[in-house]
Amino acid sequence: MNKTASQSQSKDGNPDKEKSANQSQSIKATSTDTTSPVSTPIENTLTKDTLEKPEKKPQIFDELQISKGKYRPVAQAVGHWLDNINMDALNYLNEQAENIFYRKGVTFTVYSDAKNIERMIPFDIIPRIIAASEWKQIEAGCKQRITALNAFLHDIYHDQAIMKADIVPASYVYASGCYEPWMMGIELDKPIYSHISGIDLIRDETGRFCVLEDNLRTPSGVSYMLESRNISETLLADIFTETPIMGISDYPNRLKACLASSTSKYDPQVVILTPGRFNSAYYEHAFLAHEMNVPLVHGYDLVVEDSKVYMQGIRGKVQVDVIYRRIDDPYIDPLAFKSDSILGVSGLMSAYRAGNVVIVNAPGTGVADDKSLYPFVPDMIKFYLNEEPILPNIETYQCRKPDDLKYVLDNLDKLVVKETQGSGGYGMLIGPTSTKEEIEEYRVRLLENPAGFIAQPTISLSTNPTAVSDGIAPRHIDLRPFILSHGDGTVDIVPGGLTRVAMIEGSLVVNSSQGGGIKDTWIIDDSDLDSQQTDKCSPLSSVGVNASGHANYYDRVQPLETGYESLDDAPMILLLSTASHLIWLGRYSERLYYYDDVMKQLIKGDLKKSQIRHLISHLGFAVDSEVSLTTMKAQMMADLEQNIIPNIVQSIEDNVQEAKGVIGKDTAELYNLIKRLSSAGTYRAATLQLHACNAAMKQENPTVTCFWQLGRHFEQLERAVLLGEDSTEISFEFRHWINELPENTRWRELIRLTNQMIRSKKFSDFALISKEFNLILRQGV
Repeated sequence: MNKTASQSQSKDGNPDKEKSANQSQSIKATSTDTTSPVSTPIENTLTKDTLEKPEKKPQIFDELQISKGKYRPVAQAVGHWLDNINMDALNYLNEQAENIFYRKGVTFTVYSDAKNIERMIPFDIIPRIIAASEWKQIEAGCKQRITALNAFLHDIYHDQAIMKADIVPASYVYASGCYEPWMMGIELDKPIYSHISGIDLIRDETGRFCVLEDNLRTPSGVSYMLESRNISETLLADIFTETPIMGISDYPNRLKACLASSTSKYDPQVVILTPGRFNSAYYEHAFLAHEMNVPLVHGYDLVVEDSKVYMQGIRGKVQVDVIYRRIDDPYIDPLAFKSDSILGVSGLMSAYRAGNVVIVNAPGTGVADDKSLYPFVPDMIKFYLNEEPILPNIETYQCRKPDDLKYVLDNLDKLVVKETQGSGGYGMLIGPTSTKEEIEEYRVRLLENPAGFIAQPTISLSTNPTAVSDGIAPRHIDLRPFILSHGDGTVDIVPGGLTRVAMIEGSLVVNSSQGGGIKDTWIIDDSDLDSQQTDKCSPLSSVGVNASGHANYYDRVQPLETGYESLDDAPMILLLSTASHLIWLGRYSERLYYYDDVMKQLIKGDLKKSQIRHLISHLGFAVDSEVSLTTMKAQMMADLEQNIIPNIVQSIEDNVQEAKGVIGKDTAELYNLIKRLSSAGTYRAATLQLHACNAAMKQENPTVTCFWQLGRHFEQLERAVLLGEDSTEISFEFRHWINELPENTRWRELIRLTNQMIRSKKFSDFALISKEFNLILRQGV
């Protein structure tokens, strides 16, 4: 496979052949006289002739320093802090940040790595600083660009004026894999197609911000932006409170308002549609659902009836008005797109065309971020807005044009070549860092399908001081602001964004799947620099305490049903599938306790041979009951340690992940430790951690707690019956939790069967309970 990489192009690459840092770095960040081994100037007037002539390599723009030891005015406070902090203290802060991410489970998924699917994203404590005066240009440019792109999307699915004017070739639009004929003529209640967008920006050697690419389908990363800010507020509390940093914490409220504005319906029911926990951005899906207080749903949680979409809750069906989908177009409706998709909702597009539900972002939106159409965005801005672009594009060569193709083929070793339909960093070539063999392999692909590729000059990305193993050194960065387009046409941008950093020396690969990390982005008010510059900023060597972090300590955020005047009156929305996962979480939690107790008794020698044989016979241990007592104990211990307990711990983890939309973040953090302890082989510690998790579960929403308790007590009841123990007391406990369930749930039907078992004490009556229990458990899944 060709070596692929990104020059921040929000694309993944392979950094294996990048040289690692091999020189000792000083404690101060390297100044702007550092040059990139693969950089080329970028100008609006860039021509092929200028690329063909070797020029002096440009200086790289340093985000914090004007020159060595001289910090930019807006970065004075951070600069003084860096001058005074020692490396041990800085490393300690990064370790603390890593621990926080580890505890929260802030992870991403790498599909190509079968051995390590889930990874922790690297974080660097040294922030990226942007002056508010500079941010105004970024904000204005992003608003202008997304307004034009939304106008373009509405146009191509209606009048197609820009195509008729021959400004954007119709063949380019129709050839895009993201163009959806389904969308032709659909009149949206509010004519916005990309409500949530991410525009990737880089800073060239002059400090100018340029647009690298647009992300209008399902842009991700906003949770990393918010979690990075939480880290700064916690670990850099002293300097953070003394610096006029513009806030971003209200992004979830802004996002929810944006989603609600996409329909004319008052107080619409919003959901987030996720492909599931194995998606690379699942942490973000659950995070945003929690922060916005809306349900996190899978395709199987939704059903279409009479061209309306409903989610299946424990109290019945609840109509859905807005779906913030995090699933790509081909998978959202198997009746309209990929017929074998199990991620989407059958009939969803019929409800959408009828105007009974809003899909955010709209299907077919991806055509506007097709890389073959990227060169036309400045023309779109002029056509729809009659304005000059505020943020420039990067020179782009369209390989479908014969002259451009010839130039690209002659200069593959100097250019970055991308697939027009590529995403996630796949199918790219960075010429300066590729081998001759890789270039020649890519040349074959390019010749087979020229229309499927574009090329750009290799860009000199700006750098930011970054803590590395042996000091502070410059590392390349990019920026993704998040843009919210409201139904009334207004555009909203939080003052900040996701700064991604290439953690390897000299590397331009910022993608997390290739070892890239993230930084917090501080937009600092520079209207009065004298009042904000701090001459004495003491180094931070310990964790700061952020009181604001405890503001919601007792606030159990839960998804609520809309349409109620008072939130206190609104019932919690608990999906049938989530209720099942809560029950299984309770069952596996109780099972872990029991088997841990069995292990303790085996170690202490408290179990007799007859007792062990009884357990083997009724609970299904992989043990030979005809061998000696010593051998039976050894086999049972091995089965517990190698199979049973690891599988139980994994099942607890699976069900916690599926229930993340309704359990508190603190509770989820406690469960994360069970998995970590188990991975280290400390099963006893994992079981002890379960006590803390159970205590937290008892403090959750009463409905959540009730289903979890129902699972625990059914597990106890089943085990008592299987082992022939007295089940009277546990039967009463089990009935108690059934009675605590909401009145109009099918689970209440178990009361009659439980009463019958209490009276008869027959195994046959328990079998009826078990059969009905498992039938109900499969509801909605």
